[in-house]
Amino acid sequence: MSEPSSSNLVQKADGEFCEYEPNAEQRDWLLCNQCGELQKVVAISTENEMCCFNCDAVLHHGQPKKLELASALALTALILFILSNWLPFLTLEVGAQSQTATIMDGFWALLDRKQWVLAGMVITTIFIFPLLEIFAFLYLLIPYSYNKRLPGQAITLRWLVRAQTWSMLEIFMLSVVVASVKLADMAVIHLEIGAFAFFALVAVLILAFMKLNRRRLWIWMNPNNYFTVYENEIVYDCEICKAMVGVSIIEKEHQCPRCKSEIHKRIPFSLQKTTALVIASIILYIPANLLPIMTYSSLGETGTDTIFSGVVELLAEGLWFIALVVFTASIIVPIAKLVILIYLIWSVHIGMRRGVKHRAFLYRLTEMIGRWSMMDVFVVTLLVSLVQFGFVYTVEPEGALIAFGAVVILTMVAAETFDPRLLWDVLDEKNPQ
Repeated sequence: MSEPSSSNLVQKADGEFCEYEPNAEQRDWLLCNQCGELQKVVAISTENEMCCFNCDAVLHHGQPKKLELASALALTALILFILSNWLPFLTLEVGAQSQTATIMDGFWALLDRKQWVLAGMVITTIFIFPLLEIFAFLYLLIPYSYNKRLPGQAITLRWLVRAQTWSMLEIFMLSVVVASVKLADMAVIHLEIGAFAFFALVAVLILAFMKLNRRRLWIWMNPNNYFTVYENEIVYDCEICKAMVGVSIIEKEHQCPRCKSEIHKRIPFSLQKTTALVIASIILYIPANLLPIMTYSSLGETGTDTIFSGVVELLAEGLWFIALVVFTASIIVPIAKLVILIYLIWSVHIGMRRGVKHRAFLYRLTEMIGRWSMMDVFVVTLLVSLVQFGFVYTVEPEGALIAFGAVVILTMVAAETFDPRLLWDVLDEKNPQ
């Protein structure tokens, strides 16, 4: 019998080598992606939400309903998606003139003006990602209902988990409300059948995600969730499928054996990536607020709006609630996210020990709120597609909109590149796991 080659050997913690033969099994353990704490549970209930005892991050969502309901919702979402994008969405009447637009008219209007970056942001977040999400639901859930495994389902579910953040239909829906209020004084707005289909689509997709039990799908594809080479090996969690993977497998393959997603003990160069993205966001945030975000012309008179002047205008018209929504999404949220990310980076650099749980909560907050700042981009896109009445009234996008959209995207990526486990490593430098 030939001796095993050195490439098939891994080094144990005590310095000895063993042949690389990963063991796979199923265990009712949960490993927190936020702080790295491994926790045993007596039984993982499908009905109750489970939180990490160390940092309060949600480890498991209670989802008592069957996946078959999510499958029916996904099919409904596909029908509503086609209707909402094909049928008229809004009609704007100014005197004897009227303008009817579909959801995609804003995208085409940006293309006509050679606003390639803005057009790419809009088409990606309100059309491509939502459509791919719906197809991913159908490709996963219909075969599950018939217990038929198809090639690429693990990749599909892996993509679905990552892409959920970048589908922004609910933000676009809020933008429709804000744009309608801004236009109420100058025109009459009619919701068309496409708008009602769109509102139903948003509700159905949210409900489908609530009923999607990702843990059950992963178990259906591969029941094993614990992969090690030798006994009592330190394990790390896979952010996508929540598998627990031994350190020797990570160091050798950098890949989760269950879902094949990239996995590391810590995100490589996490602080460097996040710092660079935050600096770029700060630089872009200055012109995003100083330069005009849109230009409007009415009866031969031309004016411009910045983000802040748009809020002031809403306040002057007595629209306090809408002004608060716009001010929060467009000014408070981007600043708060940048301040929080700077604070988190600084706390890791200096090795801050106190308030780790508080900082872990702030990190989860940045992940949750950052995407809502895209509302301003969608509002201007709607105005550009709807308000084109020649001499009477027109709206055109300006350069600040590109800078602001870039700030939103960069801060979202910055939150993804920051590894929250770095916050906890300082508590036990000898054994950060």
